Amino acid sequence: MKTYNIAALLVGVPLLMAFSIPLFGFISKQLAKWITVLTLGFEFFFALYIFLWHIYPFNVIMGNWVPPFGENLYIGPFATVLIILVSFVGLMISIYNLWSANHGDVVHFALLFLMFVGGSIGLISTGDIFNIFIFMEITGISSYALAAYGPERRALGGAFKYLVVSSIGSTLYLFGVLLIYTQLGTLNIAEIAARISQTTSGLLTFAGILLVAGLAVEAELFPFNGWVPDTYTGAVNPVSATLSGIGSVGGVYVLFRILMTVFGKDGNFVSTYGNIDLMSLVAILGSATVVIGELSALAQKNVKKMLAYSSMAQMGLVAIGFSIGSKMGSYAGVFQLVNHSVAKAMMFLILGVIVSFGIGERIDDMKGLWYKSPFLTITFTIGSLSLLGLPLFGGFWSKFALVDASIQRGGWYDFVIAIVLFASVVEAFYYLRIVGYMFTSKPISTDKIKVSVSPAVPIVAFSILIIAIGVFPQIVGGISWNAAHELTDKMGGYVLNVIPTIVGH
Repeated sequence: MKTYNIAALLVGVPLLMAFSIPLFGFISKQLAKWITVLTLGFEFFFALYIFLWHIYPFNVIMGNWVPPFGENLYIGPFATVLIILVSFVGLMISIYNLWSANHGDVVHFALLFLMFVGGSIGLISTGDIFNIFIFMEITGISSYALAAYGPERRALGGAFKYLVVSSIGSTLYLFGVLLIYTQLGTLNIAEIAARISQTTSGLLTFAGILLVAGLAVEAELFPFNGWVPDTYTGAVNPVSATLSGIGSVGGVYVLFRILMTVFGKDGNFVSTYGNIDLMSLVAILGSATVVIGELSALAQKNVKKMLAYSSMAQMGLVAIGFSIGSKMGSYAGVFQLVNHSVAKAMMFLILGVIVSFGIGERIDDMKGLWYKSPFLTITFTIGSLSLLGLPLFGGFWSKFALVDASIQRGGWYDFVIAIVLFASVVEAFYYLRIVGYMFTSKPISTDKIKVSVSPAVPIVAFSILIIAIGVFPQIVGGISWNAAHELTDKMGGYVLNVIPTIVGH
C-alpha cells in the first residue's frame, strides 16, 4: 500500500484558506469570493488528477506514525469519487456565489463555506472514528451558521432546529465511539474492523445503534431528518444547494463505511455482527424516508420545501441501495448519490435565480416561466427528468441498478422494487406538474429573465453532466463499480490497504 502525503492538501487547503479569508476580505469582499473559487478549483482538479492518474488507493500518514499507532487519511475508490463530487459541486456553487452572495457578511459567508467543504472532505477521507466526530463538528458549526445566513427570519428557525437535532446526533455518535474504544482500545477504523470479533456482542450492537442514529442525522434518514424541510426552506438557495449537494454526501460515506467495514463481514452479501442486523435497520429507515419524503413533497405548494422533501426521499433511495450489501447495491447507492447531488444542487440554484427576479417560490408562481426564460425552464426540466429516472438522463441508470440489485438480493428486498416505482410515480406527479405549469401556462407579465454569466455557468455545467451521464453512464459507472468493490471487500478492500500487516480476528 503506497503513501501519498501531499494529498493531505485536500483537507488542509480549504481549512487553511477558510481562516485566511478575513485577510483577503480586508482588501476586497469580491476578492474573498474569488479566493473561494480558486481554492475549490484546486480541490477539484487535484482530486481529478488523483483519479485520472490512478494514484489511489493510498494512505496519508500523519506525523510519520504508521496506522494504527498514528492518524491517517485513506483515499480509496469510494472516497475518490465522492471527493471529486464534493469539490465539483462546491466549485460550481462558489462560482454561483460570485453573483448571489452580495448581502450580509460576504467575507464570513466565504469562510464558513470553505470550512464546510473542507470538513466534508475530511469526513470522507479520515481513517479514525474520533476524527469523524471532529469533522462532524466542523461541518456542523459551519452549516448552522450558513443556514442562518440571509435576510429572512425563517432562516433562524431552520438553523436552530438543525443545531438541536445535529447536536443530539453528534452526542449519540460520540457515545458509540466511547463504547467501541472501551472494548478495543483503538480508534482506527481498519484495526477496529479487523478485531471486531474480540468485542462483547451485545455492547457492540448497542454501539452500532448509537453510531447509526448519530450518522442518520447527516444522511437525512427518518426519523432523524426532521430538520431538513425548515432548514432547506429557510436558508438562501446557495446554502440549500450546499446542504443537499455536499452535506449529505459525507454523512452517507461515513455511515456505510462504518456499517460495511467495521460491522460487515466478507462474502457475497454484507451481513452485520451482533444481535441486530444493522443493515436491515438502515433499509427500513431508508424505506420509511422514501415514502414519507415523497408523500410530503407531493403535498407541498412551495417549490423550495418540495425540493427539500424530495432530497429526503432521494437519500432514502441511496440508503436502500447501500443496505442491500452487494456490489450491485453499493454501485446503485454511489450512482444514485452522484445523480441526486448534481441534480438537486442545480435545481436549488435555478430557484435562486428565479426568486431573485421577484418571482415567488410557490408552484403557481412558476406558471409561464418558459415565456420569461427558456434557459431556466429547460435546465429545471433536465433536473426533474433525471430525478424521475427517465432514459437519457443520469437518474435512469442509478434507479435501474437499484432495481437490479434488489432482484439479485431477493427476499424482502423485492419490496424495494415497489418502493422505487412508487417514488418515481409520486415524483412524476409533482415534478411534471411544475414543468407543465412552466411550459403551458401564460404568465401575467412576460418580462424576460436575463441570467448573468456567473449563475449560468454552474447551471449549464450541471445540465451537461446530467445528460452526459445519461448517454454515457460509464463516466460514473466505472468508478462507482470500483467503489462498490472496495466497500464490499472488507479486508482486501480497506483493512489491508490501511494496515497491510494486520490479521483479522
